[in-house]
Amino acid sequence: MAELFCDACGRQWSLERDLWRCSCGAPLRWQPFVRFDPSAIESGDWTLWRYRAMLRLPEGANPVSLGEGVTPIVPTPDGRSWLKLDFLNPTGSFKDRGASVLVTGLKAWGVEEVAEDSSGNAGVALSAYAKAAGIKCKIFVPQGASPGKVAALNRFGAEVVFCSTRQEAAERVMDAVRSGTYYASHTWHPLYLQGTKTVAYELAEQFSWEIDDRWSVFIPVGNGDLLLGIHLGFQELLASHVVKGVPRLIGVQALACAPIFAAAHNLTLPLNKTVAEGVAVTNPPRLRQIISAVRETGGDIVAVSEPAILNAVDELASFGIWVEPTGAIAWAAWNQLGKPPNSVLLLTGAGWKVLRP
Repeated sequence: MAELFCDACGRQWSLERDLWRCSCGAPLRWQPFVRFDPSAIESGDWTLWRYRAMLRLPEGANPVSLGEGVTPIVPTPDGRSWLKLDFLNPTGSFKDRGASVLVTGLKAWGVEEVAEDSSGNAGVALSAYAKAAGIKCKIFVPQGASPGKVAALNRFGAEVVFCSTRQEAAERVMDAVRSGTYYASHTWHPLYLQGTKTVAYELAEQFSWEIDDRWSVFIPVGNGDLLLGIHLGFQELLASHVVKGVPRLIGVQALACAPIFAAAHNLTLPLNKTVAEGVAVTNPPRLRQIISAVRETGGDIVAVSEPAILNAVDELASFGIWVEPTGAIAWAAWNQLGKPPNSVLLLTGAGWKVLRP
């Protein structure tokens, strides 16, 4: 049965070991045919693997887990919205969700060495789970990557290859792939979205299956693996009649580097450096998929300024929550839009990742 679809050429695919994009070169999209059955939740498992029955995995896969998922939600100070503390995943970011599921699949397929291009969080997550699975790992990072993230890469035993820019990292990793190393990409690989979709499952369960289209979910967006995963998860929940509607998805970018915001609103904007390095993606391959998902839910793509991002970090810290600038942009956007009630703000990366006074 075909599970994956290419929007560019219309071809359909089944999940296979060496399939990370369509033969035409475009990214693949999951068709949301998985039936979500609340009775299939493994209630004694307090990781994302409680939803194992609803994850698409290679045959014979056994979870490579470090305790990821089932992150808490806490109310905002006004008591009308919620913060999803996804920076409390094992390596300090939501990327652990995708890395856990992806590495689980790679282990089942017998992959022994992987490569990835990453500004930090995705590489840190992949290196940790690859280490746990006994898989060699090489990460291509831009020179400006945060020292805390580079230290984590080294701690988890990854081979770190520094590149002058994020774009060069994306180009050099393909040289490794052409030489036979497996491309374990958070941007491209379909299995990554099987991990990030569990955020939607968790939110639905945490809100007693009452979350619907009266709600909004604010999501930092660079390559879109979190937003697209959440969209997929809610599509499956809706198709399975577990929820009555899909919340509005609000994708958030840094205004200094906002190609998705610009495309969604027909603007021409310069691409500059931003303190929110985790969303500093100048040419996201899934741009059209992201815009389509947001519009399908009645949501929007918004952009926030550098001062607003830094202010968001400080405001969150003022009541005891320390996140990196990328992790704070959902808060900045929520403030910018007037703090709408019934919102969930995804706080995606821990503050220790980007140390500053």
